Amino acid sequence: MADNVVLNIYDLVPDQQNQSNEQQQRSGFSRMFIGLLEPLGLGMYHTSVDIGGFRYQFGSTLGISRTNSPVGGGDSAESRRYVPGNGQYRESIILGQTFCNQKEINSIIQKLRDSKFSGDNYHLAHRNCNHFSETFATALILGNELVEGGDTNMRLEKFPKWVNRLAKTTSSGMSRDSEMVCDVIAEAHNALDCDKKVGWGITSAVKKSLSSVDRSKKKRTFGKAKGGPRQTEEKIN
Repeated sequence: MADNVVLNIYDLVPDQQNQSNEQQQRSGFSRMFIGLLEPLGLGMYHTSVDIGGFRYQFGSTLGISRTNSPVGGGDSAESRRYVPGNGQYRESIILGQTFCNQKEINSIIQKLRDSKFSGDNYHLAHRNCNHFSETFATALILGNELVEGGDTNMRLEKFPKWVNRLAKTTSSGMSRDSEMVCDVIAEAHNALDCDKKVGWGITSAVKKSLSSVDRSKKKRTFGKAKGGPRQTEEKIN
């Protein structure tokens, strides 16, 4: 059964609590500066991904963390446990669907954690929470396409480009081969770690399920009476 992959977006705004008057003035300037950048698609955001009743996000302290998530996305005291203190909930977006079960999801998360998404590798511009959200969601939703190879320029159409535009603009001068910069498609492919389809979508999981049902169909023939018309009944075990 397919499960929705939900992206949660938080605005990052300067925190004015426990600040001196001078610090609050600076925060006010920062808010104004962010307000000028946001219409240009250069705002600052924190994101997380909901799948299977859990919320996954990436940060500089714990690396990849997991909490329980509200049904259908949104915000709650439990789900925002690892959200930055200055994060204000904006919206939740359904990015697509996945056929991955919890075991497969755990495997993807572990491979991301073991490769480059550890807390030590966090970088505000080159490898942040938004890079993780896009990479993780790409592995979940585009699994078949990634395993089959093909277009290396594919991307999740519903993942908002503006969410991480500021970071990508900052790192645009660096070579794509640099280990510091997150390569979403390559790292999502590596997280799948397989050379064959393992049931990510309709081309494998559903067809395999349907074919097994077809094989289980048994036909038995019977007649109402001697010499009467013969009928065929399908039975699915």
